[in-house]
Amino acid sequence: MICLVRSDERLIHGQCMQFIVSDFSIKTILVVDDSTATNPILKSIFQTAVPQAITANVYTLQEAIPFIKDAVTNSENTLLLMKNPRTLVPILEQVEGVKQELNIGPQMARNGVKCADFATLHPEDIEACKKLTDMGVRVYFNSIGASGSVTEWSSVAKKI
Repeated sequence: MICLVRSDERLIHGQCMQFIVSDFSIKTILVVDDSTATNPILKSIFQTAVPQAITANVYTLQEAIPFIKDAVTNSENTLLLMKNPRTLVPILEQVEGVKQELNIGPQMARNGVKCADFATLHPEDIEACKKLTDMGVRVYFNSIGASGSVTEWSSVAKKI
């Protein structure tokens, strides 16, 4: 079962391991990122950066689809993790039953629109968020998991 769908530019890191994994009792992390999945060194780092009781696998978008389909139907608490909101659009177009929420975590400050203290989105990410909400997905910003404050996309979209 996919407990959380999250976009976090850092992917697996300390906050993710400390808060999100415990808040959602995560046992499996599916990382979907083409550049990380095709870099053997990065892939290995991300797969070994989790506690021993957790399995982390890193896939390209197309490699991930069957594993996401399996995660939708199995009973193991799974985190679906990607770097940016754009990645979720094709996932939802190819896989039924994925949790209809996107938690946007830290996105580095850069040219774009500051949507939260910890998240600045590229124009492409903003378009993806709009498309996701049109698809019925709840999009919200939360930096650290269930205990952190939440900013809904709807309040951010009004300012863009």
